[in-house]
Amino acid sequence: MVIGKLNRKIDAFFTEHGISSYKVSKESGLSEPTINRYRKGESNPTDKNLSKLLKAFPDLENYILNDYERELKITNQTNQIPMYNLPAAAGEVEVYSNPEDVKIIGYLNIPGAHKESIAIPAYGHSMYPTIANGDWAVSRPISDPTEIVWGEVYYIEWSDYKMYKRLLASDNLDEVILWSDNQLDKIGDRPKYAALSIKKEKIRKLRLVTEILKKPNY
Repeated sequence: MVIGKLNRKIDAFFTEHGISSYKVSKESGLSEPTINRYRKGESNPTDKNLSKLLKAFPDLENYILNDYERELKITNQTNQIPMYNLPAAAGEVEVYSNPEDVKIIGYLNIPGAHKESIAIPAYGHSMYPTIANGDWAVSRPISDPTEIVWGEVYYIEWSDYKMYKRLLASDNLDEVILWSDNQLDKIGDRPKYAALSIKKEKIRKLRLVTEILKKPNY
């Protein structure tokens, strides 16, 4: 689901059914402040906590799933956003793909999307929580690296690598910093996903991420 959509669906479900956060807490075993954070969109439910909610309120799963299926409705219309099976890395293991293996496996319907938008799945954990393993990111092409909007997330191809990274400005005008949002994972006292600087001229393909479709947590 799009970031924040899961929280809104959870809140809408409990609101429509007249279920208070206190009752949700009592039935699920989660604390009331935790429930309120989820309902306000201040944090996303962990897999474990979402499982507790679904177990306590079985109808919640269908409520969420039906909306998610509509959002990812696969059609054959040519004006839809193609979903490619080509994976982009969001972790320490970058992906090398054979172009002949790339296939369109479906289409997305997102009103107002750029006509050249495509959707590519992410694998790995370096961009968590922005992009998690298994999420789909919709992106549109950027033809000129000088048009980079610093601080935004991009799909980038350079050398043999294909990855999602947040692009930051470098003190060296000829370079760009590839930043990983996951700075919690460590190897010793060093970040597991360290920032990387590359020459702008090394960029083979650049696409601005405009939508992130989160995989269901159930």
